[in-house]
Amino acid sequence: MPRSHGSRPQDRPAAGKHRGRPGPRPSPGAPSPSARPEKVERPLPPQEPDYGVQSWAQVDGDAQALAQVPGYRCGVVTLVGQPNAGKSTLLNRLLGEKVAIVSQRPQTTRDTLRGILTTPTAQVALLDTPGIHKARSPLNRAMIGQAVEALEAADVVVLIVDAQKAVRWQQQHAGEARQAAEVDDDEAPAAEGPAAKLVFDPHIHPGDRAVMRQILHSNQKWLIALNKVDLVRPRHLLPVMAALATAPHVGAIVPVSAWTADGLRNLLAAMVPYLGEGPPQFPVDDLTDRSLRWLCAEMVREQVFQQIRDEVPYGVACETEVYEELPDLAHVQVLVHVEKPAQRAILIGRDGVRMKALASAARARMEALIGRKVFLEVHVRVEANWSARTDKLKEFGYLQ
Repeated sequence: MPRSHGSRPQDRPAAGKHRGRPGPRPSPGAPSPSARPEKVERPLPPQEPDYGVQSWAQVDGDAQALAQVPGYRCGVVTLVGQPNAGKSTLLNRLLGEKVAIVSQRPQTTRDTLRGILTTPTAQVALLDTPGIHKARSPLNRAMIGQAVEALEAADVVVLIVDAQKAVRWQQQHAGEARQAAEVDDDEAPAAEGPAAKLVFDPHIHPGDRAVMRQILHSNQKWLIALNKVDLVRPRHLLPVMAALATAPHVGAIVPVSAWTADGLRNLLAAMVPYLGEGPPQFPVDDLTDRSLRWLCAEMVREQVFQQIRDEVPYGVACETEVYEELPDLAHVQVLVHVEKPAQRAILIGRDGVRMKALASAARARMEALIGRKVFLEVHVRVEANWSARTDKLKEFGYLQ
């Protein structure tokens, strides 16, 4: 999908608490108000940053010109980590535009998504993968399989570590680190071969240790992006970084914040030397090799994750049935699959109010990405137990 040339996302309100100030005291003898003041709705903190605030992906020229640059590099970088570590947010921030869907809930990403970052000195194919966790259902096992497959295709692997979770683990278990080392298998699938016998510093979060074993089973070239450092005091990062540095074959450990974009230039500089020399493999304007049909279905699923609670989003799969470019707009029809009639009722809502809100938000995202008006239709179908059926997992693209 080529880069859009429309306007950047509008600025969003800053995150954080909103503290009101006390108003002036009434003067003696002043009449008291006869009615309560109207309640003012405070803006909610944004769920994600404005990805367009900072971007280094705008490149002048074309692939043929970049191919003549001495020492130009091109290759594949796989982003892996635990669920909710910030892989998709980091991908979007590196690209300077939103391509991967995000939510505050874990396991939002189900498919490997290739984002294409082109700079004057390198073209990096960034593979955003599902979070590696203990998979119990056929769908989750398919997700983990995609992440492991992406490890083998990488020139270098970047492990995304949640700094908040890492600091919390180290502080809570500093005195019982030996016992902590024994719970790795409860966090993520065990790796096979020699990597399964590797011993890591017990001050490293057990989920991160399990992901490290998966990495080392497939690839010896890897580094760490310590994400969400804007939420942690700097003095608490040093012990975490010291523990991470003891991992076998690890390269650079780069503190970053996908939210504020701090440290991302350093991360890019750490990744590029692992790539081989060669010309760009994708057009310089491309952001991803995924089609607009696929992206539109993902945008609907994103709104399900952001607006629906409980377990309903995990039983939802979306596919685009119609994508048609008309003279004055794009016609998109998305089919939402659920596993139970009750889930269908929740998604539609009373008198269709909830589905209208979902579709409206998804349509706005599509219009921002495509750069034109969108006529969106969303239908919901019950496909009993689809997440446990191999035929449906293949049909929806989760299994090859």
